Amino acid sequence: MNIAQSSPLYEYWNSAQDDNDEKKRLLKLNSKEPASNLFRNEPYKWENLYQSVLNNVISGDDSSIKGLMVLLSTISKREKDIVLNSLEALLDKRIINKLRNEKHQDIKSSKNLYTAFRILFTIFFNPYDLELKKEPKHLYEKTGMFFYKFRKIILSNK
Repeated sequence: MNIAQSSPLYEYWNSAQDDNDEKKRLLKLNSKEPASNLFRNEPYKWENLYQSVLNNVISGDDSSIKGLMVLLSTISKREKDIVLNSLEALLDKRIINKLRNEKHQDIKSSKNLYTAFRILFTIFFNPYDLELKKEPKHLYEKTGMFFYKFRKIILSNK
């Protein structure tokens, strides 16, 4: 299992992203969580954040655990359990237990300008090759799709 496959949006990115796929995606939502608007309204940003933050956690950045907790809080309990089970192959048991049992509100966060810049870069440049099949609405979606298509053209010419 890789990072992309552990995402609750993995099937969505590999679908036609039509109305039916959108309904399936929204069934995974935890609407009681204030941060759930990100999952509901901006799946491209949510996915980039998920993969970026998870990469940081895998690389040993414990300060990114809270960010991952916030993202996981935006999905239903059932979906969160599925994700955490899939992450057992990628993360240490201590981190899985923390993600499973602690609340993100109880953890102090540290400010890291470098991490914030990397996340912004990720959102605008789409290094995870996410493909929006609908018309991009936000600037970061437009730049992300530009770089996605640009890489596709460059790689197909090799």
